[in-house]
Amino acid sequence: MTLIRTDPVCTALIRTVVIDDDRAVAGIHTGFLLAHGGFEIVGVAYTGTDGLDLITRLKPDLVLLDIHLPGMSGIEVLRAARNLPGDPVDIIAITAARELDTVRAAMAGGVMHYLVKPFTSTVLLERLDQYVQHRLDLHEHAAVTASMLDQARIDRMLQPGTVAPPASAPGPTGLALSKGLSEVTLDAVVATLKRATVSISASDVAQNLGLARVSARRYLEFLVAAERAGITQKYGHAGRPEKLYHWTAG
Repeated sequence: MTLIRTDPVCTALIRTVVIDDDRAVAGIHTGFLLAHGGFEIVGVAYTGTDGLDLITRLKPDLVLLDIHLPGMSGIEVLRAARNLPGDPVDIIAITAARELDTVRAAMAGGVMHYLVKPFTSTVLLERLDQYVQHRLDLHEHAAVTASMLDQARIDRMLQPGTVAPPASAPGPTGLALSKGLSEVTLDAVVATLKRATVSISASDVAQNLGLARVSARRYLEFLVAAERAGITQKYGHAGRPEKLYHWTAG
């Protein structure tokens, strides 16, 4: 078990525990989380018992959980975590387990996503983006109103990242989204551009919204192609020029 940090440095970061019996795989997942930019790794465990201990002591926001673990299985960790006092922890299952009973048990335990190994880096980054947007939606609602949730928000909470309009159907922005883009995230990127008083980079947008830089760039380039945003080049002393984006649609 590796205890990386017990106190969050930045409350904007999502405090995450990784639990996987394969140390190399745990390291890869840790690297993806850190590269994303919206996550802070507070602990890594290689057994179910150690993983549950980290969840109990550190009370993270998110757990990346393998199912096939020595001693205490991931399903047992999931059930035990649900019985802990305090706010429930969000859990994404990342596993090679494909058995129907295992998948149903994970769903009954309230996992946010169930990713079957092997999968591409794009799939993992999409799930991480969806989870970040899910948290942004919750914080946005809490900041705007204390009223009860409507059906649309409840549906989005129950199925984060799965209720975006299809690529062929224009969403509230009036744009037909490319495959893999979310209307909710696009709205957030648009709002960020509109608020900016000067041109901003993809890194600025990513940091502001808790997205991966590559994801922020996809949305910005989509807006440029749709003639809703423009690009200027910032030339430094060395290396490639940096792209800066600004809102142009009025």
